Amino acid sequence: MTTDNRQKGFTLLEVLIAVTITAMIGIGASQLLSSVANTKQTTEVRSSYLTYLQRMDTFLRKDLQQIAGRQVRDIYGQLAPAITSNGDYLVEFTHSGISIDLVEEIKASNLQRTAYAVRGHSHDFCKDALKPIDSDGNCFVRLFWSALDQTGESEPFVQIILDDINEAQVFFRGQTIDPNDPNNSQRSDEWQESWPSPFMTEGMIADLVQIKMTFDLDKLGKIDRIYEVPRYAFLDQ
Repeated sequence: MTTDNRQKGFTLLEVLIAVTITAMIGIGASQLLSSVANTKQTTEVRSSYLTYLQRMDTFLRKDLQQIAGRQVRDIYGQLAPAITSNGDYLVEFTHSGISIDLVEEIKASNLQRTAYAVRGHSHDFCKDALKPIDSDGNCFVRLFWSALDQTGESEPFVQIILDDINEAQVFFRGQTIDPNDPNNSQRSDEWQESWPSPFMTEGMIADLVQIKMTFDLDKLGKIDRIYEVPRYAFLDQ
């Protein structure tokens, strides 16, 4: 009887196949881990951005739901409507409930003049934005003044409500009421791009019903927010 003492082992081809399979598993695992990490990062960014959106919505809702029918005087001494989109900002208005920063400065009234605007990162309003001043995009800011009637020296307080925004638009829905001639009153269910209504004439009342804010955001696309306003606020204008 003869004994075969030759040792059995792996051929070069088998070793190469094993190495290749191991490498493919390693690459797949690495890609999977990278994908999980990227998904986690994207989720955290979106979650953080949604937090800022909720904060913005809170500011807008609180301000717009407290709109008051108080006209003010601008820096030229001219009367400005209680709410208007025909100035330097997206929308500017008077509302009740002053900011905590002004409690010590304003004691005779609980009214405040506030505005919202979009400005580029190079603008002074956006100097405290998270993105550098030479970056693309804009910031959405809230401005408010320490006095209702302004002068040439009036400077607003500025709050950055949302950064990295492409564009924002404001639309209005309401009617104009003629107390002396009801047939002259104008009502439209369509959203208007400016306020006071273009149908306004002297002696008429601007009865604003709703305000819609439209935002174009890099991370989330376009979103709309609709806010009810206190209609009684305009009856005494």
